[in-house]
Amino acid sequence: MKIIILGAGVVGVSAAYLLASRGHEVEVIERASESAQETSFANGGQLSFSHAEPWANPSVLPKIAKWVFKEDAPIVLRPRADMEMIKWGLKFLANCTASNARNNSVNILRLGLYSKKIMEQIRTYSGVKFDNRREGILHIFSSQKDFEHEIEQAKFQDKFGCPAEIADYKRCVELEPALEHSGQNIVGGVFQAIDESGDACVYTQELAKLCVKDYNTIFHYNTEITKINASKGKITSVSTSKGELKADAYIMSLGSYSPLYLKPLGIKVPIYPMKGYSVTFAANHYSPSMSLTDSENKIVYSRLGDKLRIAGTAEFAGYNQEVRQQRIAPIVKAVKKLLPKCEFDKPESEWACLRPSTSDGPPIIGKTKYDNLLMNTGHGTLGWTQAAGSAALIADVIEGKKTEISLEGLSIDRY
Repeated sequence: MKIIILGAGVVGVSAAYLLASRGHEVEVIERASESAQETSFANGGQLSFSHAEPWANPSVLPKIAKWVFKEDAPIVLRPRADMEMIKWGLKFLANCTASNARNNSVNILRLGLYSKKIMEQIRTYSGVKFDNRREGILHIFSSQKDFEHEIEQAKFQDKFGCPAEIADYKRCVELEPALEHSGQNIVGGVFQAIDESGDACVYTQELAKLCVKDYNTIFHYNTEITKINASKGKITSVSTSKGELKADAYIMSLGSYSPLYLKPLGIKVPIYPMKGYSVTFAANHYSPSMSLTDSENKIVYSRLGDKLRIAGTAEFAGYNQEVRQQRIAPIVKAVKKLLPKCEFDKPESEWACLRPSTSDGPPIIGKTKYDNLLMNTGHGTLGWTQAAGSAALIADVIEGKKTEISLEGLSIDRY
């Protein structure tokens, strides 16, 4: 079967690799000059398979009221006459109930654990190297209330095959000695041994090279998609800046831009860009070796070879990709407080991206009302984590096979 994938980020390229390795003829359309140049370029690096609590949950409501208009807050809302943001926000708030959060957690966790399994297979079979660390991820907490909330979430996830270790301050330092000199109050942590970290950009680009070398996959780089053409319930072609391209099936993996291309087809999805930032420092002797999640500041740390990547925060500002120093400064300040011994000065690089976030949390995977158009998008902050599992699911759907895990709560049907 000939398949065209729209988008060459980590989600699109992972699907391209699995489909090509199964014998399909695959082409990928990408507006950038190479793969992983947007949301997958300099993300936080975490393969947080255990991270399942959606942003939309009851505990976030009082925080949003406090954060949204503070420039240095973990979440910032830019007031704008944007009807799509308003509609997304209302749906997000509707999902902030305990029952919805639990259901969405179960669906996200199911995909996360499955993605870990498929990632292991891809890593073994392809031999791809990407500064992968497999020591787990330690979530640290400065608020006793937040810590207790996370303990309850960990107990909930344990019922679904995802155990965690609850750690006091002393245990946190044992797990990551770099925290011993922290200037930030740490009341405890939750350690997820199944989690990992790695460079998503390197992984994506190396996988893309293997697609070309081993399976003759065609990547149409520097190619803008101008229109997706449909007739009689099927996609007939994709119009691009370099001509028309046709296939038997098409996969939507354009991240935050997916809704813009789907709307003319009569497909409405609650995906909105959640802008995130990252900074990268040269690692030194005092840098953490284990990946960390700082709950207080909503940022993550990942050691990528000789670099330390710190990423996070959420800014709702439409499709603006500008790197704003007002948002970089709080991240650098938090780093210096948590890791004062590192004596970091100015980051080697600063970056921002648009994370394609659904209003309820899980991505959208599977069929649409068009026979040959499939969804593999809306992964939010977990695209790197969920890419492998999503790729296996979409490959099974295309081939008409029963998926290894249920698509309940993951397909477009839930809307």
